[in-house]
Amino acid sequence: MTAESTIQLPHCDAVNQAIKEIFMSTCGTVAEPCEDLGEDLFQDGVVISVISVMGGVEWSIFLGLPRATAIAVAEGFAGFAIPFDSEDMGDAVGEMTNILAGGVKQILDKRGVNVEISLPSVFRAEGLHILKQRNSHSTRTCYSCSLGPLWTGVIAGCDAGVVA
Repeated sequence: MTAESTIQLPHCDAVNQAIKEIFMSTCGTVAEPCEDLGEDLFQDGVVISVISVMGGVEWSIFLGLPRATAIAVAEGFAGFAIPFDSEDMGDAVGEMTNILAGGVKQILDKRGVNVEISLPSVFRAEGLHILKQRNSHSTRTCYSCSLGPLWTGVIAGCDAGVVA
């Protein structure tokens, strides 16, 4: 079981489609949905990147990578080792999120949903507890790949055209 919400945000399946395509093309690994591994996974450190999608849908897309996965993903993406605590880690994960959002944009464009994307914001933390704002909707899907576990999802405001 994934940690996806029972509420469906229109077109959010584009994020799941894009994450698979992006991880294969940038890191050469297959990202498959898996059971939620819990927030304890993030207690050793996590890198989180968020990017806004605006237009036909109004979302924030996020990518979360626990320490070991972030290190492996950054190396797979860049082709060389990147320390977890370096600014280069933020650049690598931010660029991965930018590519992910670009993939989502491309999928949405094919569906006739026009959007623009922002620049990503990247955060590093030593632990993580996810809080959901009142009157917002979100999905979260955990993935497993050869580089380690990760998760991605969408957060949208209460007027996001939610299907119950």
